[in-house]
Amino acid sequence: MVTLSINLNEFINRIWDVISQPLGHCSNPEDKITRLKEAIEDLEDIKNHVRNNELGGEMFHRQVARWVDRVTAIIEAASRVVQDYEQRRRAFGCPINFYCINLRSSRKLERVVELRARMDDLGVPTTRPLPRPVQEMPLPSPLLEVKSNLEKVLGYLNGDDVDIIGIWGMGGVGKTCLLKRINNNFLPLQENISNSSLLGGQRSAMFDFVIWATVPKESPVNKLQEIIASRLGMRPLNNEREEATGRRQAIFNRLNCINFLLLLDDLWDAVDWEAVGVPLRSNGPTGKHKVVFTTRNNLVCGSMQAQSIEIKSLKPEEAQELFEATVGQATLNSHPSIRTLASKVVQECLGLPLLLRIIGMSMSTKETPKEWQKTITRLQRSKLTETHQKNEEDLFPRLKLSYDNLMDDAIRKCFLLCSLWPQDFSISRSDLIECWMGHGLINVAVLKEINEAYNSGHEIIKTLKSSCLLEPGDDEDNEVKMHCIIREMAQQIASDRKLIVLSRATLWRNPTDLELWASAEHVSLIQGEIGVLPDAPPKCSNLVTLMLQKNPSLKHIPSDFFVSFPALTYLDLSYTRIIELPSEISRAKNLQYLNLSYTDITSLPESLKYLSKLKFLLLRDLERITKIPSGVISNLRMLEVLDLSRTRYEGWVEFAALSQGFKALGITAETVKAIRRLSLLCNVMIWRLDIWKLSDLPQPYHLLLPEFLGSHNMSSSLQQLRIEDCETLEKLIMEKGGQTIEHSQRNWCLPQLEILEINKLKELNEIIWSGLHLSDYLPYLSILRVSYCNKLKNVTWILKLLCLEELVLHACEQMEQVIDDAGEAAAVTDLASMGLKKIFLSELRNLTVICHTKSAFPSLKILRVINCPALRSLPFNSETPKNKLRIEGDPDWWGRLEWNDGDLESSLRPCFQG
Repeated sequence: MVTLSINLNEFINRIWDVISQPLGHCSNPEDKITRLKEAIEDLEDIKNHVRNNELGGEMFHRQVARWVDRVTAIIEAASRVVQDYEQRRRAFGCPINFYCINLRSSRKLERVVELRARMDDLGVPTTRPLPRPVQEMPLPSPLLEVKSNLEKVLGYLNGDDVDIIGIWGMGGVGKTCLLKRINNNFLPLQENISNSSLLGGQRSAMFDFVIWATVPKESPVNKLQEIIASRLGMRPLNNEREEATGRRQAIFNRLNCINFLLLLDDLWDAVDWEAVGVPLRSNGPTGKHKVVFTTRNNLVCGSMQAQSIEIKSLKPEEAQELFEATVGQATLNSHPSIRTLASKVVQECLGLPLLLRIIGMSMSTKETPKEWQKTITRLQRSKLTETHQKNEEDLFPRLKLSYDNLMDDAIRKCFLLCSLWPQDFSISRSDLIECWMGHGLINVAVLKEINEAYNSGHEIIKTLKSSCLLEPGDDEDNEVKMHCIIREMAQQIASDRKLIVLSRATLWRNPTDLELWASAEHVSLIQGEIGVLPDAPPKCSNLVTLMLQKNPSLKHIPSDFFVSFPALTYLDLSYTRIIELPSEISRAKNLQYLNLSYTDITSLPESLKYLSKLKFLLLRDLERITKIPSGVISNLRMLEVLDLSRTRYEGWVEFAALSQGFKALGITAETVKAIRRLSLLCNVMIWRLDIWKLSDLPQPYHLLLPEFLGSHNMSSSLQQLRIEDCETLEKLIMEKGGQTIEHSQRNWCLPQLEILEINKLKELNEIIWSGLHLSDYLPYLSILRVSYCNKLKNVTWILKLLCLEELVLHACEQMEQVIDDAGEAAAVTDLASMGLKKIFLSELRNLTVICHTKSAFPSLKILRVINCPALRSLPFNSETPKNKLRIEGDPDWWGRLEWNDGDLESSLRPCFQG
């Protein structure tokens, strides 16, 4: 007999729990929708902060990457719920189905809260560094000191009568340079800017933010909104989800309560301030709100009711001074006639600073009168076949002299391809070099290994920079830019090659577009906000290059898309959101370069194996990929470079079938067995290696690197090494010889290794160097990144890395010092010889000191400190070189620093940017 005992109150409570939640779904969902929107914004802020940190040099383990993917997915799903609710409310006055909306919003909110909680377990950083009030702009060298126009603009900015200032003049006359000098004038507490009395020494306090933007011809409103929001540290704008009025109002509200200076470069048409959300005096601001812009047309100044300032050509004596400073005294004194001939060259340069610099650089190695006379003759004969703008008809053919003086046609073609990137785009050096390799301008096939190709690319960049055809990018060490006039010249030169840079508005929408595409050979739609490609584009028989990278809204490639491009050899789809590649890719039979990196690809089509001419296949960081069909890789007989860095792939046996022409492999190895199998592939040179997890790492938990990397196919070519997520690893041991007879009988090193990343080794407490000189073992290591190594207390061994230029330390909980040099006399000498240019320190809670030696790091350009609350001193003294040093961090952190030298804070303060 079974006795059933029931507590009536408990029973009623349980029944109520069952029915109350569904009943709650019948109430008005407005409150839930509001909470869901707020939760989405919070989560999206954190996600974007993580991605911004990754772009800034920090690195996060794979679980964080997956967390970001899940956050992206839930934000999209939750946003659809909000969108459905708002659409139904607009259509019917209220949602017609309270229950459905409530249920969906509750579930999505639970998921958002769950992901937000998961963030702490993964160590996702949530601290966002405050945006700097002013971002320093690089200036050309040599820089001619012309004060009058700068003083005039600063006078208007200091007064209250003029809100908008237009700087106008022909291309190459120095408008952008003047705008950069205005920007840099407001760097905090700058003391070396001319005419300091104008602002009474209070320049740093005049504006809360100085915002720089290069204005594109197409969609200037959207682009300006993106730049302004980014500079102010606002949540990135989502054009698909937010209405124009919402974007405009958010920017207006933020700008209206601060003092700001907006600097706009290269304006072609009037800007609708109300559409952007910029509050000026006409629409009722409070505080100091100013705009300065440059334009080639004075009519733009008039249409914007701006105070116009014309920039005219340099006076003869100014032009001569700038030209001689560019050429250099050694060349000018190399022959008695050259100074006279130099004056004739200056006369032909129209007093334009850009032209004077470029021609000056091209003549800086010419030491015979014959070479100078030849240049003068060519300048005098130069004519433009097609006039783009009044007063610029003599500019392009004169600029072209520097292009003509390049040493060979391959370098000229390399230069022309630079113009495929958008205006004012900061181009990654490695992306540019890979573009040149993919177009056959750097012939990888004739080189011994891939690093030689990169070295050749860097030499080409050096040549183009020394000719003033390229200039430093936002990251001076790793990026380059093209001056807008140089880019226009390059595109004009390349017009016979049908090189086209298109925008979001030019995708087969009218007959003119069809004609362009029908004849085009090179088409770039980089960062063009492309969302949808046409199912059946017109046949483009001549198209060789198609660049679609950095279009995050692009998710689908139509199945018949490739039928239209029979001549296509170069295709870049990286940084898009595509999830699959249609099997019809096999129709692009001439394809030699395919980049699918950083996409959402889940599998590769088997038909990829029919691309018999493919030489470069880049599949980096494909987190979602689950399948690469057997036989695809081994059938690509012409393959020269395959990069599967941070992409899972286990078809090891296929590598053995790769031809002798194969030059480089980037690969992720997840077991000790896999690394050993890789080391036996004599025909495959390992270029980039990710060592991940190592679940079969034997006891004790040590990683003996010579044992793994001592084979010829790794040690001779490895350029980048990542060791991550090996959670049980306690020691990294690097010694003169390995444990095997083969490795112990010879010394070994990694002569090509440039980048070393050590990430999420939670138990790692020691890195041991035994019987070898670190400078010999890693002779060219230039970048070291260490993160989430919680038991490491310092990285003192970097003192022996003489070529190290960039150091990133992130989220190492027990790290107390970067370099423990206390009491070591040799450390002073080592520190003085270091070439470190950048140090990034973040989320190091227990870090108390960088190093004890003062006046360390003589080559340092950037020290960035984020969330290191215990760091109270800096390794500098009054003799530290400060002309190029920049210190970035939270103003509160700077205020807590302790100074033993009373004058040190004041001497370093101009270097600090909060």
